[in-house]
Amino acid sequence: MNLQDKIQYTNEMADAIQRGEAFYTLETNQIMHILLPNPQVAGTMVQRRSYAMDKAMNLIETITKSSAHTDTTLSSNDKV
Repeated sequence: MNLQDKIQYTNEMADAIQRGEAFYTLETNQIMHILLPNPQVAGTMVQRRSYAMDKAMNLIETITKSSAHTDTTLSSNDKV
């Protein structure tokens, strides 16, 4: 996964977090179903977006550092 992919997936995942979606499906050379955290409901839109981007970046970083298997479900609480 290159930097451009990471940025794209982070933005898409942050959008999904803000919409309150439960999962995000990441399709690269394997399919991963990622469990998303609940969106932030208090604060300004900038604070909500920052929260969603932070969570998405952490998840993407976890994915790139781990050797996840096909059809793996990751949670925002997973640590590497």
